[in-house]
Order: sequence, then C-alpha cells, then structure tokens
Amino acid sequence: MKFITCASYYGTGSSAVTDYVSEFNTVFSFTDEEFRFIQDPDGISDLEFNLVECFNRHNSGHALKRYKRLVDLYCGNFLVPRYRRFFGDGWKNYSYQYINDLTDFTYHGWWHYDLFDRGTWFWLRKRLVNKILHKTIWRNNPDRSINTMTDEITYCSHPTEEKFLRCTREYIYKLFESVKPQNIDTIMVDQLVPPMNLPRYLRYFDDNIKVVVVDRDPRDVFFLDKYVWKDGIIPNDVETFCKWFHYTRDHRKYESMNTDYIKFIQFEDLVYHYDQTGVELREWLGLDEKNHLYKRKYFDPAVSIHNTQVWKKFPDYDREREFIEKALPEYLYDF
Repeated sequence: MKFITCASYYGTGSSAVTDYVSEFNTVFSFTDEEFRFIQDPDGISDLEFNLVECFNRHNSGHALKRYKRLVDLYCGNFLVPRYRRFFGDGWKNYSYQYINDLTDFTYHGWWHYDLFDRGTWFWLRKRLVNKILHKTIWRNNPDRSINTMTDEITYCSHPTEEKFLRCTREYIYKLFESVKPQNIDTIMVDQLVPPMNLPRYLRYFDDNIKVVVVDRDPRDVFFLDKYVWKDGIIPNDVETFCKWFHYTRDHRKYESMNTDYIKFIQFEDLVYHYDQTGVELREWLGLDEKNHLYKRKYFDPAVSIHNTQVWKKFPDYDREREFIEKALPEYLYDF
C-alpha cells in the first residue's frame, strides 16, 4: 500500500491536491477528513520522544496514557462519531493493540499527573482526604498517606527505535488496510504529517509515502481568513500575521522541500498553470494519465481561480495588503 498525503500551513488550498489526486481511478481517496493522530500533541511523534528519545520512568508511561486518551477523543461518540465513522471499531481496536505492543508491563500505581489530568477539582478532592488526616489523627505521622487511586494503572515502556518504528508502521498499515479496497494499492489521506520536520515523520511509513506541501500567497491567506472565513485561527492583525507567516515557513530555509518523497507546490500554480503543474505532480506521484478518468470533476481550475487574488475584493483595506507586500516579498505569487 502506498500513501499520498498533503501537508499545509492552514488555508493554503491543499484540498486542491486532494481533489486532483482523487480524480484517478487507481487512487482510493479516504474522505476529506484530516487524520492528524501522528502529528498532533500526544500523538505518535510525541510518543516516540517520550518512549525512545527521552525515556523517563514517569513520562514514558504517562505518554501512553495520553495517546490512549487521544485515541478515545478521536474515536468520538454517538453525537460526533469522528474516526469511528471511517474505521468503525477498527480505530480503537488497532490503536489499543498498538499501545499494548509498545507496553513492556503494567502495574497498579499512580503519580500526581494522573490526578492533574482529571482536572483541578478531582485533584483537590483526592488530596483533601490526606490533608484532613494530617491535620487530625495523623498529625504526628506526616509521612503516612492514604492511597486514593487504587485502580489506577501505570504503563512501563522503553522500546528501541527499531521496535517503535516497526510497531508504528504495522499499526498505520493495518489501520488503513482495513478500509482500503483490495483492488487499489494507493490511498490518499489528508494531513497525515505536517509540512515541517518531515524526515522524522517519513520514518513511520517505510518509504511508501509521498507528501505534497502546499502553500499560497500570504495576501489571500490573510484576507480570506479575516474577511471571508472569519475562523480566528490565525492572527487577524496584519503585523502579527506577517510574523506568524514567517514563523511557520522558516523551516524551508534549512529543510529540502523537493525530494523523492516531498514535493512543494503553490496553490496558484495548480490553478493558473493547471496542465503543466498537473503533469509534474502526476509524474512525481507515479500516476498514469490514462487513469485520470474524472478530470476536473473534483478540482476545476476555472472554479478555484475565484479563490485567488481575493484581496482585490477588499480595496478599502489596501493598507493591510501593502504591509504584507513589504513584509513578505519572498512569499508573494507573481500573477
């Protein structure tokens, strides 16, 4: 099984690549959902850091608990099914098996982060009993403590890098193999990895992944978010926005964005130079033109062109456009 995925910085139009690749009948497009369990906080990358690179008798076991909590969060519930909607029971089953495979042994025990993770009131309630006892009948025995977490399980795990990567690759492969049609070997999954620090994340796929990093003219990113989407996810003050834009793209100064496994494209190139960029992308991904059976069905540059040069629709805010042009000249697209 081969993976194709997009990596973006927010609002950069990476769905255009997802839509383009989905037009090939040899690709299984696994919905437009973002599957971020590898890169998100408490995800697989954090697991590797805590279990392999920075092992600690408390942190490592706690990292497995936090990954289990992330699995439960992404599983969803009857109101918001989340990943269960796509994997069914497989999401939890394969994820819990992955946790078991990485666990050396467990025992009944706890530490203070097991209290903190349940919230301030839980922590206060559990510790209040000991405080009262130390002030009364145990005031002459300050070291005594009552165990209020008798059912808590502590995980112990310290795998080698080789074992961690083997378990992770098997986990990811089994998870997506369970939903992929048997007659298709290539699967398109959105946002499996971030655009930065990619050499770290590529190790989880054993050379069977292609990552397309997509960026967009900063003027469009700013004006779309502030005046059209109004999500509030990124800064809407233009000076802070420019700092944020630099901050999120700075890695490209020292990380290669064009390798056998990574390809950088501008959203605008796919729109304004559809044929040329499409050929480059298709050949790099190893897709055959004869299998492009649904051309322009999901990605139509004639439609997407209306989502470019958006700042022209807001002439009253030229000051913001000019500020971006002066602060971020190297990121502007030459229309």
